[in-house]
Amino acid sequence: MRSTVVWVVAALILLAACSGGTGPTAGTLSVSLSTPHLDDGAVLLTISGGPVDSVEAAGHRVYSSQPDANTLRLILAGALGSGTVALIHVPDTRQVARYTLVLSQAAARSTYAQRDPALYTVSLLP
Repeated sequence: MRSTVVWVVAALILLAACSGGTGPTAGTLSVSLSTPHLDDGAVLLTISGGPVDSVEAAGHRVYSSQPDANTLRLILAGALGSGTVALIHVPDTRQVARYTLVLSQAAARSTYAQRDPALYTVSLLP
């Protein structure tokens, strides 16, 4: 009887150790934009490195394309400025280091003139 109790206690300890919350943690990552201009109207972004469940961009129009399971192309249009321009929902926020974000095109709001992408900085923030 005593050995059965010892085995049950040992099994419970092992189960408790295994349930330490090591699974994925779904959540959002902020898409942050730094721009030298006050009149940006659209940017083309590519997010790669992992799956993206959905995108939110309050006050901006969002157009998206998903060429494969781990790549998402976004066009954000509207009155864009420096700061958080969108939120992306991902299945595991602890994997943020796997993701890359690239701005490949930018355009002025009123004239649609192309802007030099090298003047912009984008980042994904937890």
